[in-house]
Amino acid sequence: MIEMRCELECDSLRLTNVIYGRLLSKCRIKDLMKMIKEKPNEDFYIIVNRNDPLKVEIRRDRNGKYRYKSGEELVIPIPKRFAVLEPDENYFRQTLKANIFLALNGADEKELHL
Repeated sequence: MIEMRCELECDSLRLTNVIYGRLLSKCRIKDLMKMIKEKPNEDFYIIVNRNDPLKVEIRRDRNGKYRYKSGEELVIPIPKRFAVLEPDENYFRQTLKANIFLALNGADEKELHL
């Protein structure tokens, strides 16, 4: 049982790194933080399918269209706190990566960093 859990977590960590790496190949952290800081009243999401983790999109939600999803299609909120309220690139990176990992593991929305 423990071995199986470790395997699942290792798979989630690998997939987290793929999605995170692909996201950064599309948009630098500083630019992502700037986008969020310029639109603090809007939410930003990572959209990706588990079966195609190389196709990562960043979407700005202007009218509440998107909601967190942790199924086959992942809709992951990009955290604002360390981009807007307490700007810190290192913490922003950590919370962004944590949200991806948590979503991959089916966490409740209340467990995510917003």
